[in-house]
Amino acid sequence: MANQLLKRFHFIKFLEPFPKFRLGALLVAIFCSFLIVIATFTPVPLRILTIPGEALSNSGAFFANLHSIDQITRVLNYIPQIPVVIMIASLLGPRIGMISVFLYVGAGLFGFPVFASGGGITYLARLGFGYIIGFFAGTFVTGHLLSRETGMSNIIRAAVFGVIAVHIIGIVYLGGMLLLKQESVFAVFGWIWQLSGMQIFYDLVFAIIAAFLGRFLRKALWFAID
Repeated sequence: MANQLLKRFHFIKFLEPFPKFRLGALLVAIFCSFLIVIATFTPVPLRILTIPGEALSNSGAFFANLHSIDQITRVLNYIPQIPVVIMIASLLGPRIGMISVFLYVGAGLFGFPVFASGGGITYLARLGFGYIIGFFAGTFVTGHLLSRETGMSNIIRAAVFGVIAVHIIGIVYLGGMLLLKQESVFAVFGWIWQLSGMQIFYDLVFAIIAAFLGRFLRKALWFAID
């Protein structure tokens, strides 16, 4: 029995790249919305390279007194929301994937504390809310690209374009909010660097891994969601 299941798992060919809207797919979509919540509150500490001002102004003395890697690095508490969104898109596709995102965003705006700093309709005024809205764009772009082809190169491309879509929406929303508050251009670029600077690099790396994981889960869960 186990061997038969493994053979079917290996050779299974889907008539559609993504599941149709059925009860099994809906249940998986609801579960995936909880995965976004889990990702929101599961920071991953990553060490990133930094360049102190002293290293540029007096590089000789700085590197002569360099005794620890802590002097040129800092810890980034990476929030893996975007890779999880990309994984959901590669698993469920653009339509059902966006249901998961809608459940997450709707619950947060309704008042459930599923966002990083709580929830409620007032979250719309937060500078980083554009990235949450961008989850819809990332899900649609990734799912739409994978609905055409699911080869390795296209999975990578779908993940990359999905991440870029999220950050574009986030940056546009962020810039618009700051300009409405009559902040300076320097403040706008400072916030963009803070929210998209090194973050986008890790988003790209982990989103590619997540996209492949989503396609694997698509095959592993075919019996539940098809």
